[in-house]
Amino acid sequence: MVKPRFVLNTTVVLRDLSNGAAILAQLKNISLSGCYVETPREMTDGTRVRVVLQMGDFRADLCGNVRRRDDKGLGVQFTNGATVEDWKRLEVLIAKLEEARSATSAAAGAD
Repeated sequence: MVKPRFVLNTTVVLRDLSNGAAILAQLKNISLSGCYVETPREMTDGTRVRVVLQMGDFRADLCGNVRRRDDKGLGVQFTNGATVEDWKRLEVLIAKLEEARSATSAAAGAD
């Protein structure tokens, strides 16, 4: 089942778990199944990564695999959170993004 994606522009820390190298990358969209980050960093398909998303009081540390690379960035498929709490925080974030999308759609339909 395809998970809905949500636009979310924020800076994340992207860590290559094979060598520990960390870089800042620009998150462009996110879902429960993964995310897309803009970065010039070359990583091959299958590379294990951690994506640390922090916005204000919100923080989620998510593990995944690079699934695709294009000229602007990487598609990452999430496998788990660093902790169960990290995964639960992602679920809460996605629920809030879904609510915001629904509210926007309802407001647009009322015009």
